[in-house]
Amino acid sequence: MKRLVVLLVLSASPAAAQPATIDQLVATALARSPELRAARAAIPAGEGDVTQAQLRSNPMLTAGHQQQVGGSDRQTDVTVEWPLALGRRPARTVAAAQQLEVTRAAVADRERLLAAAVREQAGRVLAAQRVVAIADEALTSARSLRDLLERRASEGVIPQLEANQSALEMWRLEAERAFAAADAEVATIELKTLVGLPPDAPLALGESLEGIVRAAPAGAEPAASVRADVREAGARVALGDARIELARREGGVDLSLFGGYSQMRIGFSQFGLDASGRPAPIDGTFHYVGFGTTIALPLWNRNQGTLATAASERDGARALVAARELAARAELEAAAARDREARRAVDLYAASIRALALRNADVILEAYELGAVRLMDLLDNQRRYLDIERTYTDTLLKAYDARVALQRARGEIR
Repeated sequence: MKRLVVLLVLSASPAAAQPATIDQLVATALARSPELRAARAAIPAGEGDVTQAQLRSNPMLTAGHQQQVGGSDRQTDVTVEWPLALGRRPARTVAAAQQLEVTRAAVADRERLLAAAVREQAGRVLAAQRVVAIADEALTSARSLRDLLERRASEGVIPQLEANQSALEMWRLEAERAFAAADAEVATIELKTLVGLPPDAPLALGESLEGIVRAAPAGAEPAASVRADVREAGARVALGDARIELARREGGVDLSLFGGYSQMRIGFSQFGLDASGRPAPIDGTFHYVGFGTTIALPLWNRNQGTLATAASERDGARALVAARELAARAELEAAAARDREARRAVDLYAASIRALALRNADVILEAYELGAVRLMDLLDNQRRYLDIERTYTDTLLKAYDARVALQRARGEIR
């Protein structure tokens, strides 16, 4: 049986798709995933919060007018108040910036998990397509054998029973091939959903499962702290510190400056004498300018509850950092060990088991042609060979999953 090279070209539309690599599919998923786009929308929102936190407090203008009912007295006041928010604006800015870092790290972690999910599903597609390819080749061989035995039975060389047995084996393989094709189509539709493509979009993969698995892994293992989920936990610690500082500043003394102008006119219905001794109305217009400050005194409310909440969240974030670093290191070590042993299993199948099974199949076929073995022995050996190929496919898929798990543990996205 010739070596299989998988080329997936599954499409629900007549348009042909150019073969893509799995990394290209990951890039497409990162660009098109609706859930990821929704998560990324929080980043510009966080940037807006940072911008808002950097703005100074607006001054407040108060204007008023009073008029004596039935008289001529009146008063007009204009006051401007400017809240200083002592030390609060830098603290607000730092807290908003740290919240933005948490959001960015959380989005990066979702990208990491989505990339791993796309790779895992692509492996399912490649494995399912490899099963279809094996079934196609086995079905082709079974049809050739059926046709040969039908001719020999019609010539009276062999009993008709042997031709019938080969026909039954061909139909059994055809039924298995139909189920395998259905599994491949379902796996492809699920992959399209992850990538963000409609179910009828063209999709083609130009890589083989065996080629990916037997490729050399990446070099040195990165530190666990570079993973997005660990960075997110670290950003939450910094956010807790920033919120503690902000609560402390907001619970302290604050000042507001104010200044104003007042115009007042007062008069009476009598007349008096002016400087020249002449009668004059008794009234006058007076102008006042004032300024001062308003001091907020933290006598009872010093944000004690907010400080306690922020400190508790910060302590929880520190524990989360330790937990995620430990989990990341353990996941990385386990994934590396699983990848290493899975490659050994693949090498064993590729170098020994499959080669021996193929030689046995050739020997049994030659023995049958010489009349040394029965047809059932030939069919049983072919089934065993197909079982070995299916087991090899399962081994490849397990090794591929181990490689994807290693990439996920390393925090690789592209």
